Amino acid sequence: MERITASGRDGLRTLERGLAVLELLAGAERGFPLSDVATRLGLSVAVCHRMLSTLVKAGYVEQDPRTRWYQLGLKVLELRGAMDGPLRIVASVRPYLRDLMLRAGLRVHLAVYRGGDIVYIDRVDTTDTLARFVPLGRRAPAYATSLGKAILAFLPAEDIDAYLAAVRFTAFTPNTITSAEALRRELALTRERGYALDRTEHERDTFCVGAPIFDYTGNPIAALSTAGPAAQVGADVARLSLLVKTASAEASQRFGHYAADDPRTIAAR
Repeated sequence: MERITASGRDGLRTLERGLAVLELLAGAERGFPLSDVATRLGLSVAVCHRMLSTLVKAGYVEQDPRTRWYQLGLKVLELRGAMDGPLRIVASVRPYLRDLMLRAGLRVHLAVYRGGDIVYIDRVDTTDTLARFVPLGRRAPAYATSLGKAILAFLPAEDIDAYLAAVRFTAFTPNTITSAEALRRELALTRERGYALDRTEHERDTFCVGAPIFDYTGNPIAALSTAGPAAQVGADVARLSLLVKTASAEASQRFGHYAADDPRTIAAR
């Protein structure tokens, strides 16, 4: 295990204090004077001033030239802007997640693909699954989840080739796919049937059924899935896969994507 040096601990403490400053200012409509920031965070005025000065130079905090109060800077908007895409997806897809949860009777997840992993950006739990929820923002390897395989399967061929050339497989359970050849076969099967399966491949006794969500260009921008105990979900794949595919198709329409046999698709050709 890597040991944290004294300088490393000091760096972590500084980072924690800086984040605390940003969180405090985020909850203040007009900001705070230096003394209030120091008092609320339990810091000395000198330490707090150095912290704020650094954040001001970086653009994350601004100081009103008249009142000398501190408030969040415009740099924070750049971070917020980087989240606009996922947040729009969450807002558009949430109604379909709720409907899918009610129809399936299982917890439902929504995720996007980032750098070889999937990142969970929304979920809807049943009253029975609250104790087993997946934290939002959690990452998981695409090859070991139905969400990830649902997206990978519909990426351009060159992107799939690049992924398979770079991925390093880890066996999370005895059922995890651990070779490029096996994953390529699984992705081909996923494209053929329109949905992906996670047969306890990432977590023991958790079986998932997932399907991609497309934008108007046909690009998979996200995926949704149902998840539950292996025995329960494994015996109900036929029904659940239909529900998941229907939900993903309806969600895709919100982004301008329609099935090949849809009149709107035919008219656009």
